[in-house]
Amino acid sequence: MLQCIDKKSPIAFVMPHWCGLGGFSETHLDEAVKSILRQTDTNWFLVIIDDCSPEQKVKERLQKVKSMAAHNIHLLFNETNLGPGMSRNRGIEYAAALGAAAVIFNDADDVSNPHRLNVVREIFSTDPEACVIYSTFRVINENSFFVREKNIAPTILEILNGHQSNIVNGYDAWIPIATLKNYTTLTSSTAVKIELALHQPFYTSRVSEDMHTWLRYGACEGKFVYNPTIPSLYRIWNNTESSGRERNPDFYEIKAETDTHGFFSAMEIADARKELDVIFKTELTIKFYIKLAESLLYGFQKILAQDTLKKANDISPQLTKQYISQYGPEVQKLLQAII
Repeated sequence: MLQCIDKKSPIAFVMPHWCGLGGFSETHLDEAVKSILRQTDTNWFLVIIDDCSPEQKVKERLQKVKSMAAHNIHLLFNETNLGPGMSRNRGIEYAAALGAAAVIFNDADDVSNPHRLNVVREIFSTDPEACVIYSTFRVINENSFFVREKNIAPTILEILNGHQSNIVNGYDAWIPIATLKNYTTLTSSTAVKIELALHQPFYTSRVSEDMHTWLRYGACEGKFVYNPTIPSLYRIWNNTESSGRERNPDFYEIKAETDTHGFFSAMEIADARKELDVIFKTELTIKFYIKLAESLLYGFQKILAQDTLKKANDISPQLTKQYISQYGPEVQKLLQAII
């Protein structure tokens, strides 16, 4: 039975952190933490999980950060590098032990809207069915300047455009995430009830682990709620799509594998809840592969997109052609060129 959270219960911000040698990490971390200190709702605590940073002075720096609000900021230090998803899982478990009713994700270089906690609490405390709350975002660069739309990478624009129409809202969110949106929301724009966060931890992959998690969240009981009034600031470096894409040359191959695993994991969860029809599952699978191929094309991954679209075509050439025809003319042209 889903329940509203108590309005007086604390809500935790969970922030994985990793500081390489040099760079802007210290400045960005300060901006991220100060955005939490500026929350209009003060009933929060922050869990920062350092993911075995190689920077020698990181512990000293984090202690200075903690001094900004010593009773509200908690520091955890991984003994080995686990990746952002597994670090978030550790933060979630720690937050649950301290009595958090929900967690709000905020990466260490992103910035939360000052009203974010207030809005999240209001929704969770008045709507028992709400399990995930997400918002939109604005893109900033490493110097904290806004990035013009024409300079935003196509894969990021895909997410932003998804906040303008056919927005993912309500129950069974995994279906539109998998077949219409692909990514849907950033981690730093997402909040989740603690029970769901514990039950469906972040996937072990270091790429697209959040997409995998959103799919599984959406296949569980409860609903997604979109609220555009609390946009986060999402930081990209050197006009790339994300720091993860920049560092990992195999990013898209791992993304395709992780997203596919997440889709079938979500289907298994949903199937266990209400026994999905075989034909329905087949149709969803084809639509998923088509949407994934489209997203890979936005990342200029033609060969990988072609391999992905072939999986849909192998299931049913007729349905694949039919579903591609439902896209706009530009996307149709892209997909038909590689099928």
